[in-house]
Amino acid sequence: MTRHPRMPGEPLVFVHVALVGEVPSRLAAVLPSAPPLPSVSPPSAPPPSASPPAAAASAAPPPFAPTTAAFYSISSPFSGLRGVPVGGLLIKQAAASLAAAEPSLRTFVTLSPVPGFRTWLTARLARQRASGGGGEDLSGEGAALNGLLQALSAAGLDETAPFSELGPLHGPISTGGVQSPEQERADAVRRSLVGLCARYLCRATQRQRALDPVAGFHMRNGAALIAIHWAANPSSYGLEESASIMVNYHYDMPEVEARHSAYVAKGVTELAASPEVWRLAHASGSLT
Repeated sequence: MTRHPRMPGEPLVFVHVALVGEVPSRLAAVLPSAPPLPSVSPPSAPPPSASPPAAAASAAPPPFAPTTAAFYSISSPFSGLRGVPVGGLLIKQAAASLAAAEPSLRTFVTLSPVPGFRTWLTARLARQRASGGGGEDLSGEGAALNGLLQALSAAGLDETAPFSELGPLHGPISTGGVQSPEQERADAVRRSLVGLCARYLCRATQRQRALDPVAGFHMRNGAALIAIHWAANPSSYGLEESASIMVNYHYDMPEVEARHSAYVAKGVTELAASPEVWRLAHASGSLT
């Protein structure tokens, strides 16, 4: 958290971070677990002369050494601070402090929502329907939208299904093996939505800046978009805003200042993203 010198007793901004062993792909991996309920009848202590067997003592696991700091929430109790870019500085300060306190940390990432995705996609689908699914489309967006509409139709779903309940779409995207026709149809919808989300994050702009407010915040602070995850937040809120999708932004400390300067100077033309994210953004999304 951070405080103002004139309000030493009032935190201005909270940054929530989880220390984990890998880059998280779902919200449940970073949220604090509920503490175990106390035992009704605690076990009796061993006799004073008893000592643990040597084998049991040697089998004790080594202490956990986290390798990844995952920032998953930035919030402020003061509505007047909305839009004030204090969170980015706080992330950098927190990363420096964590690196000093936990030498095992090597990676600093976020697990972030995509709050503008549904609004953008709904508007794009409406425009696509109005044009009859045709028209000149040099960016490939029309093909991606048609691919989603085809996939939804084949799966027996309407356009709002991924934003209301996952239903048959619940579960991860398959990576191989034999699939039933139902699984293949669900996968086609999942892949289309993830591809369109990548296109939205990398290509949807306003004044040469990322249209998504969270993406713009992290890009402006020098982070890179490195991964997009399906079913990362299947809560009602996660479905409502982004069909359960969440993403990782990577704060590579030696590169942060250069990426910040490039984005401020040139906007999305210098947007930092992983090759996999760019591949998704460029994919047509069609079923053929």
